[in-house]
Amino acid sequence: MRKVVLLAIAIFALWTLAMAGANYNSSIVVGTDQNPTTLDPAMYQDLASAQVMRNVYETLVTYNASVTKIEPLLAVSWKVSKDLKTWTFQLRKGVHFQKGRFQDGREMTAADVKYSFDREIQKSPMVRLYMVKSVDVLGKYEVRITLKYPYAPFLTVLTDIGAAIVPKEEAEGWGKAFAQHPCGTGPFIMKEWIKDDHMTFIRNDNYWGKKPYLKHITYKFIPDKSVLSIALMTGEVDITSDILDQDIPKVKSTPGVHVVMRPGVNVYAAYMNSMRGPTTNKKVREAIFYGVNWDQLVKAIFPNGSGIRAYGPIPPGSWAYNPDIKKLALPYDPQKARQLLKEAGYPNGLTLHIYTPGDPNRKKAAVIMQAMLKKVGINLKITSLEWGSFVDVTSKGNADIYTIGWTWYPDPEYFIFYMFDSSRVGTYGNGGGYKNPMVDKYIRLGESTVDRSKRIMYYDKAEELIMEDRVYAPLYHKMVVMGVNDKVHGFTVSPDMMIRLYAPGTNVWVSSK
Repeated sequence: MRKVVLLAIAIFALWTLAMAGANYNSSIVVGTDQNPTTLDPAMYQDLASAQVMRNVYETLVTYNASVTKIEPLLAVSWKVSKDLKTWTFQLRKGVHFQKGRFQDGREMTAADVKYSFDREIQKSPMVRLYMVKSVDVLGKYEVRITLKYPYAPFLTVLTDIGAAIVPKEEAEGWGKAFAQHPCGTGPFIMKEWIKDDHMTFIRNDNYWGKKPYLKHITYKFIPDKSVLSIALMTGEVDITSDILDQDIPKVKSTPGVHVVMRPGVNVYAAYMNSMRGPTTNKKVREAIFYGVNWDQLVKAIFPNGSGIRAYGPIPPGSWAYNPDIKKLALPYDPQKARQLLKEAGYPNGLTLHIYTPGDPNRKKAAVIMQAMLKKVGINLKITSLEWGSFVDVTSKGNADIYTIGWTWYPDPEYFIFYMFDSSRVGTYGNGGGYKNPMVDKYIRLGESTVDRSKRIMYYDKAEELIMEDRVYAPLYHKMVVMGVNDKVHGFTVSPDMMIRLYAPGTNVWVSSK
Protein backbone atom coordinates (compact mmCIF):
# COMPACT_ATOMS: atom_id res chain seq x y z
CA MET A 1 0.00 0.00 0.00
CA ARG A 2 2.85 2.34 0.92
CA LYS A 3 4.43 1.74 -2.53
CA VAL A 4 1.15 2.62 -4.26
CA VAL A 5 0.89 5.85 -2.25
CA LEU A 6 4.52 6.76 -3.00
CA LEU A 7 3.96 6.03 -6.71
CA ALA A 8 0.87 8.24 -6.76
CA ILE A 9 2.81 11.03 -5.06
CA ALA A 10 5.62 10.66 -7.58
CA ILE A 11 3.22 10.80 -10.54
CA PHE A 12 1.49 13.85 -9.09
CA ALA A 13 4.86 15.52 -8.53
CA LEU A 14 5.88 14.90 -12.14
CA TRP A 15 2.54 16.24 -13.39
CA THR A 16 2.88 19.31 -11.20
CA LEU A 17 6.42 19.85 -12.44
CA ALA A 18 5.29 19.53 -16.06
CA MET A 19 2.40 21.92 -15.61
CA ALA A 20 4.64 24.36 -13.79
CA GLY A 21 6.53 24.71 -17.07
CA ALA A 22 3.32 25.37 -18.96
CA ASN A 23 3.63 29.11 -18.56
CA TYR A 24 2.09 31.77 -20.72
CA ASN A 25 5.29 32.88 -22.44
CA SER A 26 5.74 29.98 -24.86
CA SER A 27 6.77 30.56 -28.45
CA ILE A 28 6.71 27.95 -31.21
CA VAL A 29 7.95 27.68 -34.80
CA VAL A 30 5.99 25.41 -37.14
CA GLY A 31 7.68 24.32 -40.35
CA THR A 32 5.49 23.68 -43.38
CA ASP A 33 6.17 23.14 -47.06
CA GLN A 34 3.09 24.96 -48.38
CA ASN A 35 2.33 28.67 -48.41
CA PRO A 36 -1.21 29.78 -47.59
CA THR A 37 -2.99 31.30 -50.56
CA THR A 38 -5.52 33.40 -48.63
CA LEU A 39 -6.66 34.31 -45.12
CA ASP A 40 -10.28 34.84 -46.18
CA PRO A 41 -12.34 31.85 -44.99
CA ALA A 42 -14.76 32.16 -47.89
CA MET A 43 -12.02 31.96 -50.49
CA TYR A 44 -9.65 29.20 -49.36
CA GLN A 45 -9.21 25.89 -51.20
CA ASP A 46 -6.15 24.40 -49.51
CA LEU A 47 -4.97 22.84 -46.24
CA ALA A 48 -2.16 25.37 -45.76
CA SER A 49 -4.61 28.28 -45.62
CA ALA A 50 -7.09 26.44 -43.40
CA GLN A 51 -4.36 25.56 -40.93
CA VAL A 52 -3.18 29.10 -40.24
CA MET A 53 -6.69 30.58 -40.31
CA ARG A 54 -7.74 28.42 -37.36
CA ASN A 55 -5.62 30.67 -35.18
CA VAL A 56 -7.70 33.74 -36.08
CA TYR A 57 -11.17 32.49 -36.94
CA GLU A 58 -13.70 30.24 -35.23
CA THR A 59 -16.75 28.26 -36.27
CA LEU A 60 -20.03 27.42 -34.57
CA VAL A 61 -18.74 23.94 -33.75
CA THR A 62 -15.36 22.27 -34.09
CA TYR A 63 -13.59 18.92 -34.05
CA ASN A 64 -11.23 18.06 -31.23
CA ALA A 65 -7.57 17.53 -32.17
CA SER A 66 -8.00 13.78 -32.71
CA VAL A 67 -10.93 14.49 -35.09
CA THR A 68 -13.15 12.04 -33.22
CA LYS A 69 -15.75 14.35 -31.68
CA ILE A 70 -17.55 17.56 -32.63
CA GLU A 71 -17.53 20.10 -29.81
CA PRO A 72 -19.42 23.38 -29.22
CA LEU A 73 -17.42 26.52 -29.99
CA LEU A 74 -19.20 29.76 -30.90
CA ALA A 75 -22.48 27.89 -30.49
CA VAL A 76 -23.23 26.45 -27.06
CA SER A 77 -26.16 24.24 -28.12
CA TRP A 78 -28.34 23.35 -31.09
CA LYS A 79 -31.51 21.54 -32.13
CA VAL A 80 -32.37 19.86 -35.40
CA SER A 81 -35.78 19.06 -36.84
CA LYS A 82 -36.79 15.45 -37.53
CA ASP A 83 -36.52 16.01 -41.27
CA LEU A 84 -32.88 17.20 -40.86
CA LYS A 85 -33.67 20.47 -42.63
CA THR A 86 -33.95 23.02 -39.81
CA TRP A 87 -31.05 23.64 -37.43
CA THR A 88 -31.36 26.16 -34.58
CA PHE A 89 -28.25 27.34 -32.73
CA GLN A 90 -27.86 29.17 -29.43
CA LEU A 91 -24.72 31.32 -29.53
CA ARG A 92 -22.14 31.94 -26.87
CA LYS A 93 -22.51 35.32 -25.18
CA GLY A 94 -19.62 37.68 -24.53
CA VAL A 95 -17.55 36.70 -27.57
CA HIS A 96 -15.79 39.65 -29.19
CA PHE A 97 -14.07 40.09 -32.52
CA GLN A 98 -10.44 41.13 -32.55
CA LYS A 99 -9.94 44.86 -32.99
CA GLY A 100 -9.51 45.87 -36.61
CA ARG A 101 -9.41 48.93 -38.79
CA PHE A 102 -13.19 49.14 -39.20
CA GLN A 103 -14.53 48.01 -35.81
CA ASP A 104 -13.14 48.18 -32.27
CA GLY A 105 -13.65 44.61 -31.10
CA ARG A 106 -17.42 44.53 -30.79
CA GLU A 107 -19.45 41.52 -29.64
CA MET A 108 -20.31 38.76 -32.09
CA THR A 109 -24.05 38.16 -32.58
CA ALA A 110 -26.45 36.09 -34.67
CA ALA A 111 -26.37 38.80 -37.35
CA ASP A 112 -22.68 37.98 -37.90
CA VAL A 113 -23.53 34.32 -38.45
CA LYS A 114 -26.08 35.27 -41.10
CA TYR A 115 -23.69 37.69 -42.79
CA SER A 116 -20.80 35.19 -42.79
CA PHE A 117 -22.86 32.34 -44.20
CA ASP A 118 -24.54 34.50 -46.85
CA ARG A 119 -21.13 35.81 -47.85
CA GLU A 120 -19.63 32.34 -48.07
CA ILE A 121 -22.48 31.14 -50.28
CA GLN A 122 -22.06 34.12 -52.61
CA LYS A 123 -18.25 34.23 -52.81
CA SER A 124 -16.71 30.83 -52.13
CA PRO A 125 -15.20 28.98 -55.11
CA MET A 126 -15.78 25.76 -53.14
CA VAL A 127 -19.38 26.72 -52.19
CA ARG A 128 -19.11 24.71 -48.98
CA LEU A 129 -22.55 25.80 -47.76
CA TYR A 130 -24.28 24.72 -50.96
CA MET A 131 -26.96 22.90 -48.95
CA VAL A 132 -28.08 26.03 -47.06
CA LYS A 133 -31.36 27.61 -48.19
CA SER A 134 -31.59 30.48 -45.70
CA VAL A 135 -30.19 31.85 -42.45
CA ASP A 136 -32.54 33.73 -40.12
CA VAL A 137 -31.76 35.76 -37.01
CA LEU A 138 -34.21 34.77 -34.25
CA GLY A 139 -32.60 36.85 -31.52
CA LYS A 140 -29.30 38.42 -30.61
CA TYR A 141 -27.85 35.01 -29.73
CA GLU A 142 -30.12 32.68 -31.71
CA VAL A 143 -29.95 31.74 -35.38
CA ARG A 144 -31.95 29.33 -37.54
CA ILE A 145 -30.40 27.66 -40.58
CA THR A 146 -32.78 26.08 -43.07
CA LEU A 147 -31.39 23.58 -45.56
CA LYS A 148 -32.57 22.91 -49.11
CA TYR A 149 -32.89 19.21 -48.36
CA PRO A 150 -32.10 16.82 -45.51
CA TYR A 151 -28.36 16.78 -44.95
CA ALA A 152 -26.99 14.42 -42.30
CA PRO A 153 -23.35 15.65 -42.14
CA PHE A 154 -24.27 19.32 -41.66
CA LEU A 155 -22.48 19.66 -38.32
CA THR A 156 -19.31 18.41 -39.97
CA VAL A 157 -19.70 21.09 -42.64
CA LEU A 158 -19.84 23.69 -39.88
CA THR A 159 -16.50 22.57 -38.43
CA ASP A 160 -14.76 23.65 -41.62
CA ILE A 161 -12.97 26.99 -41.41
CA GLY A 162 -14.87 28.04 -44.53
CA ALA A 163 -17.87 28.41 -42.20
CA ALA A 164 -15.99 30.77 -39.88
CA ILE A 165 -17.72 33.86 -38.51
CA VAL A 166 -16.31 37.18 -39.71
CA PRO A 167 -17.22 40.82 -38.94
CA LYS A 168 -19.01 42.60 -41.80
CA GLU A 169 -17.14 45.85 -41.17
CA GLU A 170 -13.73 44.25 -41.77
CA ALA A 171 -14.75 42.02 -44.69
CA GLU A 172 -16.40 44.86 -46.57
CA GLY A 173 -14.04 47.57 -45.41
CA TRP A 174 -11.00 45.74 -46.74
CA GLY A 175 -12.74 44.25 -49.77
CA LYS A 176 -10.41 41.87 -51.61
CA ALA A 177 -7.59 42.87 -49.25
CA PHE A 178 -9.47 41.12 -46.43
CA ALA A 179 -7.54 38.05 -47.60
CA GLN A 180 -4.39 39.66 -46.15
CA HIS A 181 -6.01 41.30 -43.09
CA PRO A 182 -7.86 38.56 -41.20
CA CYS A 183 -10.08 39.39 -38.25
CA GLY A 184 -12.08 36.87 -36.25
CA THR A 185 -12.92 35.76 -32.73
CA GLY A 186 -10.00 33.34 -32.38
CA PRO A 187 -7.22 32.94 -29.80
CA PHE A 188 -4.47 34.51 -31.96
CA ILE A 189 -4.02 37.66 -34.04
CA MET A 190 -1.98 37.76 -37.23
CA LYS A 191 0.97 40.11 -36.85
CA GLU A 192 2.94 39.59 -40.06
CA TRP A 193 2.82 37.71 -43.36
CA ILE A 194 5.96 37.71 -45.50
CA LYS A 195 4.94 35.67 -48.53
CA ASP A 196 7.08 32.61 -49.23
CA ASP A 197 8.99 33.09 -45.98
CA HIS A 198 6.98 33.20 -42.76
CA MET A 199 3.81 34.20 -40.96
CA THR A 200 3.52 35.22 -37.32
CA PHE A 201 0.67 35.35 -34.82
CA ILE A 202 0.46 36.77 -31.32
CA ARG A 203 -1.90 35.73 -28.54
CA ASN A 204 -5.27 37.49 -28.40
CA ASP A 205 -5.33 38.61 -24.76
CA ASN A 206 -9.02 39.50 -25.09
CA TYR A 207 -9.96 35.99 -26.17
CA TRP A 208 -13.22 34.73 -24.65
CA GLY A 209 -11.98 31.19 -23.93
CA LYS A 210 -9.21 29.59 -21.93
CA LYS A 211 -5.99 31.53 -22.28
CA PRO A 212 -3.54 29.92 -24.76
CA TYR A 213 -0.12 29.06 -23.37
CA LEU A 214 1.49 30.12 -26.61
CA LYS A 215 2.27 33.80 -26.75
CA HIS A 216 3.82 33.75 -30.19
CA ILE A 217 3.45 31.43 -33.22
CA THR A 218 5.64 31.49 -36.31
CA TYR A 219 4.96 29.45 -39.45
CA LYS A 220 8.16 29.01 -41.43
CA PHE A 221 7.57 28.14 -45.09
CA ILE A 222 10.20 25.72 -46.42
CA PRO A 223 9.09 24.23 -49.77
CA ASP A 224 11.67 21.40 -49.79
CA LYS A 225 10.52 18.71 -47.35
CA SER A 226 14.01 17.29 -46.92
CA VAL A 227 15.24 20.74 -45.92
CA LEU A 228 12.24 20.94 -43.61
CA SER A 229 13.41 17.78 -41.82
CA ILE A 230 16.88 19.29 -41.45
CA ALA A 231 15.28 22.41 -39.95
CA LEU A 232 13.64 20.21 -37.32
CA MET A 233 16.84 18.33 -36.52
CA THR A 234 18.84 21.55 -36.16
CA GLY A 235 16.22 23.24 -33.98
CA GLU A 236 15.17 25.86 -36.52
CA VAL A 237 11.56 24.64 -36.27
CA ASP A 238 9.72 22.86 -33.43
CA ILE A 239 7.15 20.93 -35.48
CA THR A 240 7.31 19.76 -39.09
CA SER A 241 4.13 19.28 -41.05
CA ASP A 242 4.99 16.23 -43.14
CA ILE A 243 8.17 14.15 -42.97
CA LEU A 244 9.14 12.28 -46.11
CA ASP A 245 9.32 8.50 -45.83
CA GLN A 246 13.02 8.57 -46.73
CA ASP A 247 13.79 11.00 -43.88
CA ILE A 248 12.05 9.04 -41.10
CA PRO A 249 15.12 6.98 -40.01
CA LYS A 250 17.47 9.96 -39.65
CA VAL A 251 14.87 12.06 -37.80
CA LYS A 252 14.24 9.16 -35.41
CA SER A 253 17.96 8.92 -34.69
CA THR A 254 18.32 12.64 -33.89
CA PRO A 255 18.48 13.49 -30.16
CA GLY A 256 15.92 15.96 -28.90
CA VAL A 257 13.26 15.28 -31.54
CA HIS A 258 10.82 12.47 -32.17
CA VAL A 259 8.60 11.21 -34.98
CA VAL A 260 4.86 10.83 -34.44
CA MET A 261 2.93 8.62 -36.88
CA ARG A 262 -0.75 7.84 -37.07
CA PRO A 263 -3.11 6.63 -39.81
CA GLY A 264 -4.41 9.51 -41.89
CA VAL A 265 -7.77 10.28 -43.40
CA ASN A 266 -6.39 10.98 -46.86
CA VAL A 267 -6.08 9.71 -50.40
CA TYR A 268 -3.78 10.60 -53.30
CA ALA A 269 -4.62 9.79 -56.90
CA ALA A 270 -4.08 10.57 -60.58
CA TYR A 271 -7.26 12.30 -61.80
CA MET A 272 -7.93 12.17 -65.56
CA ASN A 273 -9.75 14.78 -67.62
CA SER A 274 -13.33 13.82 -68.54
CA MET A 275 -14.09 17.01 -70.47
CA ARG A 276 -11.42 17.30 -73.16
CA GLY A 277 -8.43 15.54 -74.65
CA PRO A 278 -7.54 11.86 -75.17
CA THR A 279 -8.54 10.82 -71.64
CA THR A 280 -12.21 11.37 -72.50
CA ASN A 281 -11.85 7.98 -74.21
CA LYS A 282 -12.35 5.25 -71.60
CA LYS A 283 -9.98 2.91 -73.45
CA VAL A 284 -7.16 5.43 -73.01
CA ARG A 285 -7.94 5.66 -69.31
CA GLU A 286 -8.01 1.88 -68.97
CA ALA A 287 -4.67 1.68 -70.79
CA ILE A 288 -3.20 3.90 -68.09
CA PHE A 289 -4.61 1.65 -65.37
CA TYR A 290 -3.15 -1.47 -67.03
CA GLY A 291 0.12 0.25 -67.91
CA VAL A 292 1.22 1.13 -64.37
CA ASN A 293 2.31 -1.32 -61.70
CA TRP A 294 0.67 0.49 -58.80
CA ASP A 295 2.09 -1.81 -56.12
CA GLN A 296 5.64 -1.12 -57.27
CA LEU A 297 4.93 2.59 -57.44
CA VAL A 298 3.82 2.72 -53.79
CA LYS A 299 6.73 0.58 -52.58
CA ALA A 300 9.20 2.84 -54.38
CA ILE A 301 7.79 5.98 -52.75
CA PHE A 302 7.37 4.54 -49.24
CA PRO A 303 10.16 2.02 -48.51
CA ASN A 304 9.80 2.77 -44.79
CA GLY A 305 6.10 1.95 -44.75
CA SER A 306 4.54 5.37 -44.25
CA GLY A 307 2.20 4.87 -47.19
CA ILE A 308 -0.04 2.06 -48.46
CA ARG A 309 -1.66 1.43 -51.83
CA ALA A 310 -5.07 3.00 -52.36
CA TYR A 311 -7.86 1.22 -54.24
CA GLY A 312 -10.61 3.83 -54.02
CA PRO A 313 -11.27 7.40 -52.89
CA ILE A 314 -12.60 6.58 -49.40
CA PRO A 315 -9.61 6.09 -47.06
CA PRO A 316 -9.25 3.46 -44.31
CA GLY A 317 -9.56 6.22 -41.71
CA SER A 318 -13.19 6.77 -42.69
CA TRP A 319 -15.98 4.79 -41.05
CA ALA A 320 -17.30 4.10 -44.58
CA TYR A 321 -14.12 2.48 -45.89
CA ASN A 322 -14.89 -0.59 -48.01
CA PRO A 323 -11.98 -3.08 -48.16
CA ASP A 324 -13.75 -4.95 -50.98
CA ILE A 325 -13.19 -2.04 -53.36
CA LYS A 326 -9.79 -3.56 -54.19
CA LYS A 327 -11.67 -6.25 -56.15
CA LEU A 328 -12.26 -3.64 -58.87
CA ALA A 329 -8.53 -2.97 -59.32
CA LEU A 330 -7.08 -3.84 -62.73
CA PRO A 331 -3.88 -5.94 -62.86
CA TYR A 332 -0.61 -4.73 -64.32
CA ASP A 333 -0.77 -5.79 -67.99
CA PRO A 334 1.37 -3.75 -70.45
CA GLN A 335 0.25 -5.86 -73.41
CA LYS A 336 -3.40 -5.13 -72.62
CA ALA A 337 -2.56 -1.43 -72.29
CA ARG A 338 -0.96 -1.35 -75.77
CA GLN A 339 -3.96 -3.15 -77.27
CA LEU A 340 -6.40 -0.67 -75.72
CA LEU A 341 -4.44 2.28 -77.11
CA LYS A 342 -4.61 0.71 -80.57
CA GLU A 343 -8.38 0.22 -80.23
CA ALA A 344 -8.72 3.85 -79.07
CA GLY A 345 -7.09 5.05 -82.30
CA TYR A 346 -3.53 5.53 -81.06
CA PRO A 347 -1.55 2.65 -82.60
CA ASN A 348 1.63 4.77 -82.51
CA GLY A 349 1.04 6.01 -78.99
CA LEU A 350 0.18 9.50 -77.71
CA THR A 351 1.40 12.32 -75.50
CA LEU A 352 -0.34 13.37 -72.27
CA HIS A 353 0.46 16.11 -69.74
CA ILE A 354 0.39 15.42 -66.02
CA TYR A 355 0.53 18.23 -63.44
CA THR A 356 1.79 18.01 -59.87
CA PRO A 357 2.33 20.49 -57.04
CA GLY A 358 5.68 20.74 -55.25
CA ASP A 359 4.91 17.68 -53.09
CA PRO A 360 7.89 15.32 -53.72
CA ASN A 361 5.77 12.20 -53.25
CA ARG A 362 3.39 13.24 -56.01
CA LYS A 363 6.27 14.33 -58.24
CA LYS A 364 7.92 10.95 -57.70
CA ALA A 365 4.65 9.17 -58.50
CA ALA A 366 4.44 11.10 -61.77
CA VAL A 367 8.03 10.19 -62.68
CA ILE A 368 7.37 6.48 -62.02
CA MET A 369 4.16 6.62 -64.07
CA GLN A 370 6.11 8.32 -66.85
CA ALA A 371 8.70 5.54 -66.97
CA MET A 372 6.12 2.74 -66.93
CA LEU A 373 3.72 4.31 -69.43
CA LYS A 374 6.54 5.00 -71.88
CA LYS A 375 6.83 1.23 -72.32
CA VAL A 376 3.23 1.00 -73.56
CA GLY A 377 3.37 4.02 -75.90
CA ILE A 378 2.25 6.90 -73.68
CA ASN A 379 4.63 9.86 -73.51
CA LEU A 380 3.81 11.49 -70.19
CA LYS A 381 5.10 15.05 -69.85
CA ILE A 382 5.38 16.31 -66.26
CA THR A 383 4.77 19.89 -65.14
CA SER A 384 5.28 20.82 -61.47
CA LEU A 385 3.79 24.10 -60.27
CA GLU A 386 3.71 26.05 -57.04
CA TRP A 387 0.49 25.48 -55.14
CA GLY A 388 -1.54 28.52 -56.24
CA SER A 389 -0.80 27.96 -59.93
CA PHE A 390 -1.42 24.23 -59.60
CA VAL A 391 -4.88 24.77 -58.13
CA ASP A 392 -5.69 27.35 -60.80
CA VAL A 393 -4.72 25.07 -63.70
CA THR A 394 -6.34 21.92 -62.36
CA SER A 395 -9.61 23.45 -61.15
CA LYS A 396 -10.20 24.87 -64.63
CA GLY A 397 -9.84 21.46 -66.25
CA ASN A 398 -6.64 22.38 -68.10
CA ALA A 399 -4.72 19.21 -67.22
CA ASP A 400 -4.92 15.85 -69.00
CA ILE A 401 -4.03 14.28 -65.64
CA TYR A 402 -3.23 15.79 -62.25
CA THR A 403 -2.10 14.29 -58.98
CA ILE A 404 -4.75 15.16 -56.44
CA GLY A 405 -4.27 14.91 -52.69
CA TRP A 406 -7.38 14.94 -50.53
CA THR A 407 -7.55 14.92 -46.75
CA TRP A 408 -10.54 15.91 -44.69
CA TYR A 409 -12.96 14.50 -42.13
CA PRO A 410 -13.90 10.82 -41.58
CA ASP A 411 -17.35 11.30 -43.14
CA PRO A 412 -17.36 9.79 -46.68
CA GLU A 413 -19.25 12.83 -47.99
CA TYR A 414 -15.97 14.74 -48.01
CA PHE A 415 -14.32 12.26 -50.34
CA ILE A 416 -17.17 11.33 -52.66
CA PHE A 417 -19.17 14.55 -53.02
CA TYR A 418 -16.29 17.03 -53.26
CA MET A 419 -14.30 15.03 -55.80
CA PHE A 420 -17.04 13.44 -57.91
CA ASP A 421 -20.37 15.23 -57.71
CA SER A 422 -21.20 16.97 -60.99
CA SER A 423 -21.88 20.23 -59.12
CA ARG A 424 -18.17 20.36 -58.16
CA VAL A 425 -16.89 20.57 -61.73
CA GLY A 426 -14.68 23.64 -61.90
CA THR A 427 -13.16 23.16 -58.45
CA TYR A 428 -9.83 21.58 -57.52
CA GLY A 429 -11.67 18.55 -56.14
CA ASN A 430 -13.37 17.75 -59.45
CA GLY A 431 -10.89 19.34 -61.79
CA GLY A 432 -11.30 16.34 -64.07
CA GLY A 433 -14.88 17.40 -64.85
CA TYR A 434 -16.35 14.04 -63.85
CA LYS A 435 -20.11 13.62 -64.22
CA ASN A 436 -22.20 10.52 -63.56
CA PRO A 437 -25.94 10.95 -62.78
CA MET A 438 -26.04 7.70 -60.80
CA VAL A 439 -23.12 8.81 -58.64
CA ASP A 440 -24.97 12.08 -57.99
CA LYS A 441 -28.06 10.07 -57.05
CA TYR A 442 -26.24 7.92 -54.49
CA ILE A 443 -24.57 10.98 -53.01
CA ARG A 444 -27.98 12.60 -52.45
CA LEU A 445 -29.25 9.44 -50.80
CA GLY A 446 -26.17 9.27 -48.58
CA GLU A 447 -26.64 12.87 -47.51
CA SER A 448 -30.30 12.57 -46.59
CA THR A 449 -30.33 9.82 -43.96
CA VAL A 450 -28.89 9.59 -40.46
CA ASP A 451 -28.83 5.78 -40.63
CA ARG A 452 -25.09 5.10 -40.87
CA SER A 453 -25.51 1.61 -42.36
CA LYS A 454 -27.63 3.05 -45.18
CA ARG A 455 -25.19 5.87 -45.74
CA ILE A 456 -22.34 3.34 -46.05
CA MET A 457 -24.35 1.37 -48.60
CA TYR A 458 -25.01 4.45 -50.76
CA TYR A 459 -21.41 5.66 -50.70
CA ASP A 460 -20.20 2.14 -51.46
CA LYS A 461 -22.35 2.11 -54.60
CA ALA A 462 -21.09 5.54 -55.64
CA GLU A 463 -17.49 4.48 -55.11
CA GLU A 464 -17.96 1.35 -57.20
CA LEU A 465 -19.36 3.35 -60.12
CA ILE A 466 -16.49 5.82 -59.90
CA MET A 467 -13.89 3.08 -60.01
CA GLU A 468 -15.63 1.37 -62.93
CA ASP A 469 -15.46 4.63 -64.90
CA ARG A 470 -11.64 4.62 -64.57
CA VAL A 471 -11.25 8.40 -64.40
CA TYR A 472 -9.60 8.31 -61.00
CA ALA A 473 -6.49 6.18 -60.47
CA PRO A 474 -5.89 5.78 -56.71
CA LEU A 475 -2.23 5.99 -55.72
CA TYR A 476 -1.78 5.77 -51.96
CA HIS A 477 -2.94 6.62 -48.45
CA LYS A 478 -0.31 8.26 -46.27
CA MET A 479 0.36 7.91 -42.62
CA VAL A 480 0.41 11.33 -40.99
CA VAL A 481 4.08 11.67 -40.05
CA MET A 482 5.17 14.72 -38.08
CA GLY A 483 8.41 15.62 -36.40
CA VAL A 484 8.19 17.21 -32.96
CA ASN A 485 10.84 18.74 -30.75
CA ASP A 486 10.92 17.19 -27.26
CA LYS A 487 10.32 20.66 -25.79
CA VAL A 488 6.80 20.74 -27.28
CA HIS A 489 4.05 19.59 -24.91
CA GLY A 490 0.34 18.93 -25.32
CA PHE A 491 0.47 18.42 -29.09
CA THR A 492 -1.80 15.84 -30.76
CA VAL A 493 -1.21 14.75 -34.35
CA SER A 494 -4.52 15.05 -36.20
CA PRO A 495 -5.43 12.41 -38.82
CA ASP A 496 -6.52 15.17 -41.25
CA MET A 497 -2.92 16.52 -41.26
CA MET A 498 -4.01 19.79 -39.64
CA ILE A 499 -1.60 21.14 -37.03
CA ARG A 500 -3.86 22.24 -34.17
CA LEU A 501 -2.03 24.24 -31.53
CA TYR A 502 -5.20 25.22 -29.70
CA ALA A 503 -8.43 23.21 -29.82
CA PRO A 504 -10.86 21.54 -27.38
CA GLY A 505 -8.65 19.55 -25.05
CA THR A 506 -5.47 20.91 -26.67
CA ASN A 507 -3.35 23.82 -25.47
CA VAL A 508 0.21 23.44 -26.74
CA TRP A 509 3.19 24.92 -24.92
CA VAL A 510 6.98 24.81 -25.25
CA SER A 511 9.38 24.35 -22.36
CA SER A 512 12.54 26.41 -22.12
CA LYS A 513 14.82 23.39 -21.70
